Amino acid sequence: MPTGKTTASGKPGMRKALWWDHTGPLAVVFAGGPDSHVGDLVLPVRIPQGPGQWARVEHFLANPGRWHKVDLVRRRKASAPGGWVYEAHLMILGPGYTAPAVQQMRRQAAALDRIGGVDGNVSNLSVVSFPASLDPADSAAASTEITLTDAERTLLEKQAKKRRGRARALERSRRSTNTGQYGLSKKQMRRADRRASKGLLEKTVTVPGGARAARTDGVPKQAYRRDRLSEGYRQHRARQAEHAASAAEHRRFRARQIARQIIAAHGPLLVVEDCDIRTWYRLWGKRLSQTTPGMLIAALDAECRAAGGRLVRASTWSTALSQHCLCGERVSKTLRDREHKCTACGLTGKRDLVSAALAAFVRLTDADDPKTAYRDTAMSRHAQIMYGQGLEEALRESTTPRQNTPRGAGCVAVPRQRETSAHRTAAKRPRATPDEPRTMRDHTGKPGHRPGCDPQLTLQ
Repeated sequence: MPTGKTTASGKPGMRKALWWDHTGPLAVVFAGGPDSHVGDLVLPVRIPQGPGQWARVEHFLANPGRWHKVDLVRRRKASAPGGWVYEAHLMILGPGYTAPAVQQMRRQAAALDRIGGVDGNVSNLSVVSFPASLDPADSAAASTEITLTDAERTLLEKQAKKRRGRARALERSRRSTNTGQYGLSKKQMRRADRRASKGLLEKTVTVPGGARAARTDGVPKQAYRRDRLSEGYRQHRARQAEHAASAAEHRRFRARQIARQIIAAHGPLLVVEDCDIRTWYRLWGKRLSQTTPGMLIAALDAECRAAGGRLVRASTWSTALSQHCLCGERVSKTLRDREHKCTACGLTGKRDLVSAALAAFVRLTDADDPKTAYRDTAMSRHAQIMYGQGLEEALRESTTPRQNTPRGAGCVAVPRQRETSAHRTAAKRPRATPDEPRTMRDHTGKPGHRPGCDPQLTLQ
């Protein structure tokens, strides 16, 4: 880069050369000094290259008035010496780059003039929206369901198999390097007893399969951080961290793509229940890492703000969307009941889609306080009468136009719907759901069940 000590043309009186005049490659040089026997470290600054990347390069370099800086970044790479790769990234003091297609999509989404509701679930994300004027002549009610496609399920199963294999390899390596901290398994002890009874020599066990040596209170006698680790263990662990970072980035990319598709179809004005998804792990655990409902809602919030709208959160205690109908009648349902059937108005549909439709008619006294949310029953009933049969069809299945077409990862999946939803659990469960107490026993001591529940699904 130019140092500023010379002029642009070499003649005195002209302006000093700036680094904008430099047309060669950009690099950061770490000099070892005059007394160092090690050569200089030169890191090239990464700039987007290839077809279609010129607009991104112009965003970062075309404006001389922006402040620039170069950051030294370290990322995992198992094949690199030491397991790390060091790169120099050119950054600017300003907004990030947004593709023209995304900007156009956001402008079109802001002009939709629709308001919708979102219902987050463990297995899907449901969205239902209506025109802000509630006039069927403008447009109809629209619904979308976000579920895992077959390709995504296959990919998740393949990734889970690889994770289990890496975990087993790491455990075997740790056991073989620290044999004194583990005991023999039952199978290994039986084999040792057989060899001793036959007078054979004791066989050395390279990978003990028993429990770790621990005290009476279960604490290991030697901390795991003091174990000796082989070079193969460190390489396997580096590959595991690299794969985990890649999978996390893929999930974030999928969430952004889905959020953009949602606001393109339903607009940037959405309402969602204010739930703490961390508590869902007590019931469903790692299942949430597949569908990532929290990441989808966070990405949806960011896209709504980028398009000029907002994702408003409403309290579940003051609205109870899953326990009410559009007509205002209370329809009590457990977590097993996936179908909504109102005996007052006769509305039937999928539970999640009905909750999302009802969320579109939630009003807040203070948009920043979810506790001030309440249901506008008059408007929801008015929409139910205005849209009639079209609304019921939207609540039974998704109205996304990409029905039964090939999709890749991150696309809105619309599977073929059934008339009735199956139970989440096909057999007995060890515990009850939060809104479903355990089965009580009658005076005879035999387990009974509540009226209206399936005896085959009664909890013992």
